[in-house]
Amino acid sequence: MIITIRHTIFAIIIACAGATLLVSAETLAQDLSGRWQGTLVSAQYDPIDVIFNLHKAEADDFHTGTLDIPVQFRSGLPIDSISIRNKQITIRLSSIQVEYYGSLIMAENGEVIAIEGDWNQSGEYVPLRLDASPAHNGNEQ
Repeated sequence: MIITIRHTIFAIIIACAGATLLVSAETLAQDLSGRWQGTLVSAQYDPIDVIFNLHKAEADDFHTGTLDIPVQFRSGLPIDSISIRNKQITIRLSSIQVEYYGSLIMAENGEVIAIEGDWNQSGEYVPLRLDASPAHNGNEQ
């Protein structure tokens, strides 16, 4: 009986670990391709709309992209890196010394519907929620 209990406990531990790995793999495989828009609101400045244009390479799970800041007449600023782990995303743009740290907000069907996070530039953190634009379909190239 003790052996059966040990086997049952071991099976439960393995099942839980497998479920955790499955969730992590699903998060990493999440396709965030499309336009993600938000508005930076800081006490020091007028609100600034920003647009992240993200693309997922077909051959792997890596995303690339650009940033547009229409009010500043800036478009196509290259994103240096995009890291997605455990429903967390980090986007870095060295050209304007920006880092964005966010949490993926998931719908019941597992689709990412928004990203809640902070825009960090020159040591100032500004809350920024990114929503998928109406053109977002997960299959844009």
